[in-house]
Amino acid sequence: MKRALYKDLLPETFKNGKVYRCLKVIACEGETMKIIKFLKEKFPWISYAIGLIPFFVACIGYGYYGKLPVWEAVYASVALYFVNPVVDYESPLILFAEIGAVIVTAGIILSVVRYAYAKVDHFFVRFNADSTVVYTDNDMGQEVGSKLVHGYTLYNNPDDDGDNLKKFKVEKVKNHILMFENDMDNVSFYTENEGKLSGSNVFMMLRDIDPSLLDAADKESSSLHFFNIYDVMAREYWHRNNFYDRRKEKLKIAIIGFGRVGAAIFKYGYLNNIYSLEQEIEYHVWGCSPSQKAFVGTLETMNKDSIIIHEKSWEEEMDTLSAMDRVIYTIADKSIELIQKVLYVNPDAEIHCYSENPACLSQLYVSNKVQAFGDMSDILTEDNIKKEKLYRQGKLFNYDYFLRYQGGDIPADYENEAEKEWKKLNGFFKSSNVARADHYWIEKKLVSDGEIAENSEEAFRIEHIRWSRFYFANHWAYAPKRDNAARKHNLLVPYEELDHSEKIKDGIYSDVLRAEIDKLACD
Repeated sequence: MKRALYKDLLPETFKNGKVYRCLKVIACEGETMKIIKFLKEKFPWISYAIGLIPFFVACIGYGYYGKLPVWEAVYASVALYFVNPVVDYESPLILFAEIGAVIVTAGIILSVVRYAYAKVDHFFVRFNADSTVVYTDNDMGQEVGSKLVHGYTLYNNPDDDGDNLKKFKVEKVKNHILMFENDMDNVSFYTENEGKLSGSNVFMMLRDIDPSLLDAADKESSSLHFFNIYDVMAREYWHRNNFYDRRKEKLKIAIIGFGRVGAAIFKYGYLNNIYSLEQEIEYHVWGCSPSQKAFVGTLETMNKDSIIIHEKSWEEEMDTLSAMDRVIYTIADKSIELIQKVLYVNPDAEIHCYSENPACLSQLYVSNKVQAFGDMSDILTEDNIKKEKLYRQGKLFNYDYFLRYQGGDIPADYENEAEKEWKKLNGFFKSSNVARADHYWIEKKLVSDGEIAENSEEAFRIEHIRWSRFYFANHWAYAPKRDNAARKHNLLVPYEELDHSEKIKDGIYSDVLRAEIDKLACD
């Protein structure tokens, strides 16, 4: 029956050359423009060489065929660029030179006008409250910059000679997005220009460096935030594909591949798919390295969820995949092979594949359970990078903790006080508060659906699980005495073992802050 279903699917999917057209688009779209762009960036002198072609052609026409003396031929050839022929001699070569010179001159004028317009535009952009500049040396950064509502991109080719970072001047805007290819370039640019970035927001892209290991407390009046492109993608993935409506089912999730994409997908599923104490989500993971197995395989879930690490390849365990509710394939290649093999044995499974061309991949199959994700042009938006609501909620959660520990009332100027407390945090503790904000919509929905009561024991238990998982995922472990430097915490225990004074810290202390946090959650 399963095989027959898949057999019926193929003719409809592949008819009319649909697969061929998709693959052709992937292979050919924009290749000519990419080649031209590459040549211009690699050999910038080519543009100047092309611009001189009309001059040399005119010299030949005037000197060789028109019999003009050398310097008169040169003068006449130069005059063509000013659309002012000084010699009446005509020939096909001269006509070609005249047309070419006009095109070159028009190009120069347009370039000057474009440059002047950009400078004027940049000047007025700076007056907007959300004015933003992207500093980058790659296509991804340029893509983000092209989508800014009030902003622009500063780009330099990293292959050019000299120190690439020295070519960038800090712009006078409210927001700065650092998207250099190399993590150390992002860190270096910030540290070298920290004073100039004072009073603004800085969003730093990191791919390999763990921001929780950095001494990232803000020493200046700038506000520093980190983002990882794979974390942004994974957070967006689980927001769109969460299990809230299936939270009472026993679910089996396969994650195949544990590189940057797979690790991020697992991490944010582990952190955010927390709905109750009784839920049963099995995470089946393929492709871990030995060190990843040692870490992921020992992560505690604090409820009935479980994590199973598979030693064999996924191809050898098709029987296991036949029982999955969702298969998430995080490897860039062989996705079509995976889809077809899973459809053979499990036609009812949701199959989600990471792809650099998700739109094209999604067209290959008529099944609405086959989805593609990973389009960075869709994921890396201004909103997703800045995460203004999340950061604001995170700041409010942090200040709520502070007030609880202080045992005081909220002051009238709590916004400034909250900002001061936020700046004292390093990357890890900022991320911890943002993670609370990222999960808060689930808590609110559980309350609105009557599943739990606000500030109830059940809500405290769920929040303690979420908090514990965040610490576990960042390599913390239990110890009788807390030691931040060694990543040890005395509260990483089951909820029942906490003192009452610690249990209530999982709630929100200030009614004023709760109202503001809830307002942000509803926006």
